[in-house]
Amino acid sequence: MSTHTSLKPDIDSIPVRALENVDFTTVAMLAVMLTILDGGLMSGIDAIVSGIVNLVLITVVVVLFQLILEVVRWWQYELTLKKESLVVRSGILRPKQRTIPISRVQQSTISTTTVSRLFGLAAIECETAGNPDEADLSIRYLSQEDAEDLQGRIRSATDVDTTASEPSDRRRIFTLQPRELALYGVTRTHPKTVLLAVVAWIGANYFEPDAITDLQATAITILEDLFPVSPAVLLGLVLLGGWLAGVGLAIEQMANFRLSAGEDSFRRQHGFIRTTDADVSTDRIQLARVRSNPLHRALGLAQADIGTAGLSDPSPFGLQWPLAPLARRDVAWELLEQAVGVDRSVVELQSLPIRARRRYAVRYTLAVVVLAVGTAIVQQFVPAIGAIPLLLFAPLLILSPLAAHVTWTHRGYALLDDHIVVRRGFWTRRTYVVPAATVQNLTVSQSPFQRRVDLVSVRLDVASMPFLPGVALPDVEELVRGQIQDQVLEDNSDAKPTKTTTGT
Repeated sequence: MSTHTSLKPDIDSIPVRALENVDFTTVAMLAVMLTILDGGLMSGIDAIVSGIVNLVLITVVVVLFQLILEVVRWWQYELTLKKESLVVRSGILRPKQRTIPISRVQQSTISTTTVSRLFGLAAIECETAGNPDEADLSIRYLSQEDAEDLQGRIRSATDVDTTASEPSDRRRIFTLQPRELALYGVTRTHPKTVLLAVVAWIGANYFEPDAITDLQATAITILEDLFPVSPAVLLGLVLLGGWLAGVGLAIEQMANFRLSAGEDSFRRQHGFIRTTDADVSTDRIQLARVRSNPLHRALGLAQADIGTAGLSDPSPFGLQWPLAPLARRDVAWELLEQAVGVDRSVVELQSLPIRARRRYAVRYTLAVVVLAVGTAIVQQFVPAIGAIPLLLFAPLLILSPLAAHVTWTHRGYALLDDHIVVRRGFWTRRTYVVPAATVQNLTVSQSPFQRRVDLVSVRLDVASMPFLPGVALPDVEELVRGQIQDQVLEDNSDAKPTKTTTGT
């Protein structure tokens, strides 16, 4: 590409975008509602045929509307590549023009879907620190060559390697093996697919429109003959089915995961149906994290990811740039060492003060007592709550000191020359490595209960967690707070000032 080039999405992207923007779940719901309202007393095969006809008609109307909309959007959209910036013109009713300095781009991602690959197209997204809600530049779709060419120019301007393939100085540093890929899918909870399965099961059992009653009755009869199980067991099977669907989606997302590294950048490629090719410059990394659940720890595995000031995932919570979806614990830490320059051999986590453990024991005990008293009061007004025996809270009261000890043992910190390491969490243990120079704000707070035991909480705010309350280090001594503050201020002395606040 020249230094000053105008670029439009490929014209083949119009039908692709139109198809992908159709919400087929909503279309199906509209078809069912129309069939019920229009069908009257229809049932059986007549209702099914009517539903299919309505589904086809609504789908055609929606697709035609999306095609018209995408033609207008394509006509109005233009990307101009200048020497040091990207200028984007878009919008229908309110045209707008955005200028994005190429040097400000935190990361760029090329992705494809099954439909886009049929047309030889690819989407490219670029994020800066300026918009935490969405990508600053998102083009669906360019030709594969133009997408790689554009990403190469961005890489060149941000000191990232400019070739799409792995050059001699870019080496493969991690490949997700089939065993780890399977464990990655199995060890996740998949709440979305489980909830969707439960909602579908509830709808099938408690909402029975005439149009599908006969079909539903036939299906239930067949299932009961094949699987003579109780409703509770059937619900368990539904939950299992939703979880298995989540496992399949997770495995598909991280299939063929490959991570390569250049002199000052990382590049990851993964996906089977929807492929992703993303890169990030190491100087854009704000923090890194190793996390694991009890099963991961029993198998000696962990996940490693990093956060930058831009977002590469629709979810704004947590970190969105995986270095290793699942790997041996030592491999995960080696990747973190390359990402943020921390030396694991000098990381010696310090425990919180003993009085913090006593504070947790008192907190959990008081919580159980308040819950028991509240239950006893509610039982006086709501007889149904009387089925909950108050003796149920006795084991919780006995286990409160144990829970406090577990919480205390899984929290720790380490203050290194250039990094702050924070560990917390029992079920999902998270160890954050925060370069002191990336801390944007340092917040110190002290509750009345902490004041009684002379402890404070410290929160490190970084740009990669715009919707989360930073990396929290609770219940440390005032001396530790002073050391962290001095370290952050020293590392930011040549950058913009760091804001330090103290609250009660």
